[in-house]
Amino acid sequence: MILWGSVFFTAGASLPALGAGIVADSTAIMREKGGITLTIGLSEPVAFQVFTLDNPRRLLVDLGETDLAAMPSGMAEDIPEVSDFRYGLFQPGESRIVLDLARPMLLETAQNGRSPEGNPLIRLHLTPATADEFAAKAAPPGRGVWRGGATEAKVEGAAGLPIIALDAGHGGLDQGARQGEAVEKDIVLQMALVLRDTLLEDGRFRVVMTRQEDVFIPLGERVEIARRAGADAFISLHADVVTLGRARGTTVFSLSEASKDQQAVTIATLENRSDLVAGISVVGEGDDLTQILLQMAYRETDAFSSRFGDVLAEALWFQNDSEIKSRRMAAGFRVLRAPDIPSVLVELGFMSDKADLENLLDPEWQQGMSETLLGGLLRWFEVEAEMRGLLRN
Repeated sequence: MILWGSVFFTAGASLPALGAGIVADSTAIMREKGGITLTIGLSEPVAFQVFTLDNPRRLLVDLGETDLAAMPSGMAEDIPEVSDFRYGLFQPGESRIVLDLARPMLLETAQNGRSPEGNPLIRLHLTPATADEFAAKAAPPGRGVWRGGATEAKVEGAAGLPIIALDAGHGGLDQGARQGEAVEKDIVLQMALVLRDTLLEDGRFRVVMTRQEDVFIPLGERVEIARRAGADAFISLHADVVTLGRARGTTVFSLSEASKDQQAVTIATLENRSDLVAGISVVGEGDDLTQILLQMAYRETDAFSSRFGDVLAEALWFQNDSEIKSRRMAAGFRVLRAPDIPSVLVELGFMSDKADLENLLDPEWQQGMSETLLGGLLRWFEVEAEMRGLLRN
């Protein structure tokens, strides 16, 4: 089926979708016939769909469950029409390839074929277009939005205990920051798993994780996973890099839509790109009345989140070397916008700093960090109990 109005193709829908992998020798991006051709070599035929999104301009290829590990690196380096190329698991049972387009390109053909060796191929050819032509044929709002259904909120631990939601940032085709071979999505997932085990072994908390594997979860869905679980607190784990100057140590963020700290604003802007990186259209959120009610809820929760961030930052004060102290900031992180759950984002360290990166990759440091965060959580619950006592009096 070809629907030209939304540049949406479905091909090979009756073909098996499991067990496929990339064949590197027949996978490439080439300049030819006045445009560019993306050829995807596969070990098995798979169903696929292709569409474009505007602002920013992207071509997205969704495949049935396909192992993309053998994808050749650097395919787009000499292709001026493509500014970035990324891929990964988008959601269970679906992989995604994204080409960021440096200039408007329309999808002219999408075909199944065979390589000279007989392997299945997907061949996509794009040709130059005007900005207006691209916008007119880009997928409308809602097309390309993650539609995997509600992710099950799996809560671990004994019933009746406070529930802590742990969010390992990024995942799947959204790698986050990168320093050499070290990738943020892998580092923070490992740290989240260590922290989960520490909390469960302590026995005073239950835990729900937004992801436990290398899969993409949209920012809004991460918040909803915590809400469906009835979480009492939300901790999002990240790592960062700086390209100018030097930065080290941990930073604890709470939500603020009016932050004036440029570093905080920059970090929040980068983290909020997660959905766009994965090819999701970010659309409006509800009507005016809904926004008013949410703002009323935010005001109450913000006070809890602010105290939560203060206590965790204090707990992390001595986690790093003696001359490096934990920072406390606030910025407009989308993943912290649960209206009813105290939420913080912890930047565990800077991957661009050699000492920080060594710590982030060190299992012993990870264990120490998890125990420090446990101590901070216990202290925060004590502080909140004291506050409730003062309010009653």
